[in-house]
Amino acid sequence: MTGFTRWRRSCPFTAGVLTTLAGVELIAVIATSTGVLRFSGTGATAGWVLGALLVVAGLTLVCQPALRHFAGAVALVCGLLSLVQTNLGGFLLGFLLAAIGGMLALAWVPIHETSPRADEPAEP
Repeated sequence: MTGFTRWRRSCPFTAGVLTTLAGVELIAVIATSTGVLRFSGTGATAGWVLGALLVVAGLTLVCQPALRHFAGAVALVCGLLSLVQTNLGGFLLGFLLAAIGGMLALAWVPIHETSPRADEPAEP
C-alpha cells in the first residue's frame, strides 16, 4: 500500500473532497454570475458565507479526522441552508455535494492497521 493510499484511508477523504467541492461550487455560482443571473444582497452574502464554511468543513475532514462528526454536521446544515439562501443550493449541485459529503463524514469509521481487512484472507 502506497503512502497516499494509506493517508487517504486514514481520513474521510471522499467526504472532504465532496464538501470542499460543494463550497467551491456555491462560491463559483455567486462569483461568476453576470447578466440575468446577477446575485446581490443577502443571497450573495449567504452564498459566500456558506461556501466558505463548506470549504473549511471539507478541509477539516481531510486534515483533522477526529472532528468528522462536527464537520459533517456543519456540511449538512450548510447544505440545507443553501437550498433556501442561495438559489436552491447553487442549482442543486452544491446542495447535493454538501449533503453527500456530510453523510459520508458522519458514516466514516477509522480503520485500524492491526485489524484484518475484509479483502484480505484470514490466517488460520
